[in-house]
Amino acid sequence: MEERELLQPFHEVLEATLPVIENAYKGFITLKPALLKESKDKFKEILASKLSYVERIVGDKEKDEFEKKFVVLLPTFQMVGLAIQNVLSNMEIKVEAHILFSQKGLDEIKELLAASHELVRDVRDYTFTKNPHLLAKIRERKEKTIGIINDFAIVHQNRLITGVCMPKASFIYLDITDSIKKIARGLADFAEKV
Repeated sequence: MEERELLQPFHEVLEATLPVIENAYKGFITLKPALLKESKDKFKEILASKLSYVERIVGDKEKDEFEKKFVVLLPTFQMVGLAIQNVLSNMEIKVEAHILFSQKGLDEIKELLAASHELVRDVRDYTFTKNPHLLAKIRERKEKTIGIINDFAIVHQNRLITGVCMPKASFIYLDITDSIKKIARGLADFAEKV
């Protein structure tokens, strides 16, 4: 099996994830739980559609060089998928439970989701192009995203101390930002291994 053929499912999942992130944000910001549920279900459907392919490659006794690479890439990709699912679940909880975020918190989540969207797009493109400039951009985006999250955590802590943010909202906000950090690290790690 050729490398490009083996990377195709990863490319397809990343491609299909882009509108999921966009729709999830729309559901989050407009307080539409149905749109969030639809995004979450669509993401699960995307992953499930590749399950038989993954099982076949992993289950094969004899693996060529590229199939071995696929098996090495899989855990990192799974970690990214779990982090995305966690973001979607927390957004759904926030909207369904009518938990309020400050405007600042909403703006921060928007910025981080936009950064995640760009990383997904860049990693999607990198899986086929192997462009070293794109890999450098992915590394840079990862570091920038993690730096922003760390800065937001300090500002968030002050909002919590002053009572602008409530503890219930704080837990969800921190879980979302922590998951986005995992997405950034996982995508960059995946790109390095591709």
